[in-house]
Amino acid sequence: MTNEPPTTPWPAHQPPPAAPPGPAFLAAPPPPAKRKLGKGAIAGIAVGAVVLCCCGLGGIGAVFGDDDKPAAQASPSAQAVAERVVPSIVPTTAAPTTAAPSPSAVVTTAPAPPPAPTTVVMPNLVGMNAAVAQDKLQQLGLTKIQLGSQDENDTVVLLAANWTVTKQSHRKGTKVTLDELVVLTCTKQH
Repeated sequence: MTNEPPTTPWPAHQPPPAAPPGPAFLAAPPPPAKRKLGKGAIAGIAVGAVVLCCCGLGGIGAVFGDDDKPAAQASPSAQAVAERVVPSIVPTTAAPTTAAPSPSAVVTTAPAPPPAPTTVVMPNLVGMNAAVAQDKLQQLGLTKIQLGSQDENDTVVLLAANWTVTKQSHRKGTKVTLDELVVLTCTKQH
């Protein structure tokens, strides 16, 4: 016997050979590496979606909208979001583009309502139920209506439907301003 170590079929400084390669269809491809979006990318996507919604909806409205009707104005909150967010995302050297006019450029004016009357003609309310008379004066626009009692035992008019108008502070046909006090004197119905 010799004192030599047993010999191996390959040199000691090399690793053993790998298994023989099998058919290519048996080998599984390595899984693709997953990439995560950074905060900046997420913010950019969100801002882009807001800008696309604002501009895209305006463009769609301009294409399919009725030419006879004025374009709707963007809500103040949407304009505030667009003004606050868009400047930080839009590059300073943007290529010139052709775009529809912004909704804020459209100025619409509604016709002025006719002036409200400042006086009304006093109707005849004597003999009428006090609740009905009070309602009629309110429909005319009078705001200061007071009901008083002419009865000695019932001095306060609590439920106007139980009273009848006997006098009025302004005669029938008199012009009365809308904020003028109108007093209806009443008697309790029996």
